[in-house]
Amino acid sequence: MNKVLIIGCGHMGSALLTAWQKLKLYKFTVVDPFNYKLIEKKFRSKKVTVKKSIQDLKNTSDYDLMVIAVTPQVIKSVLKEYKSFKLKKNAVIVSIVAGKKIDFFKKNLVYAYQVIRVMPNMPSLIEKGMSCLVGNKYVSKKNKIKTTNLFSKVGKTLWLSNENQLDMATAVSGSGPGYVFTILDALEKAAINVGFSKKVANILVLETILGSIFLKLKSNKSSKELANLIAIKGGTTEAGIKVMKKNKIYSIFSQSIKAAYNRASFLGKNHK
Repeated sequence: MNKVLIIGCGHMGSALLTAWQKLKLYKFTVVDPFNYKLIEKKFRSKKVTVKKSIQDLKNTSDYDLMVIAVTPQVIKSVLKEYKSFKLKKNAVIVSIVAGKKIDFFKKNLVYAYQVIRVMPNMPSLIEKGMSCLVGNKYVSKKNKIKTTNLFSKVGKTLWLSNENQLDMATAVSGSGPGYVFTILDALEKAAINVGFSKKVANILVLETILGSIFLKLKSNKSSKELANLIAIKGGTTEAGIKVMKKNKIYSIFSQSIKAAYNRASFLGKNHK
C-alpha cells in the first residue's frame, strides 16, 4: 500500500483526489487547515483521512509520496511548517505548484531529496487531462512509476527531460485549454453573427470541434493535410482559411504561446 500525504486540497487538489481515491494500492492523508471540514464531508472513505494541521499527524515518516498542492502565493509560508518534516527514506516529493523550481523545495525542505514537478491542466477535473512531469536526478524508477500511476488516473502523462521544458509545456498544455475556450467563444459569436441562436451556435461549434478532434485522433494525416482535404479550391472552407491566413493566425498562436512561456519563465525566476 502506497501512503500519500497531500498538502492543500483546493480546486485542483480535490479534483485529483476524487480520481485518485479509486486507485487500489494507494491510501491518502490530506492536510488543509482551511478546507478540512468540506474535504472531510466530500471524501467519506476509508482510503482518505483528513487532518487540520501537521500537528495532527502521528507518524510523519510513514508516507511514500508527499504531494504539494497549494498556491504559489502561500507556498513559502506553508513550507515553513514542514521544513524539518521527516519523510520515509525513499519517499518522493511531488509538486503541482506553478512556477516553483525543484531547487526551491530543496532549499525549503530539509528532507527534500527526490523531487518531481508536475503540470496538470484543467481537463484533469474530468480525468481527461494532460500532465507533464520532470524530476531531479535522484528520483528512483519506482517513484517515477508511482507518480505516473497517480497522474495517469486523470489523463495522459508525459515525462520531460528538464524544467525549461516544463515552462514550455505550461505555455502549451497548461494554458492550452484557455486558448481552446477562447476559440470556442470566437466561433460561437461568429455563428451568432451570421444568424444562429446562441443555443444552435453552441451545438454546432461543440460538435464540430469534437468531431474534428476524433477524426484527427483516428487519422495518420497531419493537421495541415486534413485542412487541405476540406479546403477544396474555390470552395467555402478555402475562403474562410484565406481570411485566417491573411490575419496571421499562425503568428497569433506563436506569439500567444511565446508570451505564456516567457511569463512561466519569469514566475520561475522570481518565485524563489
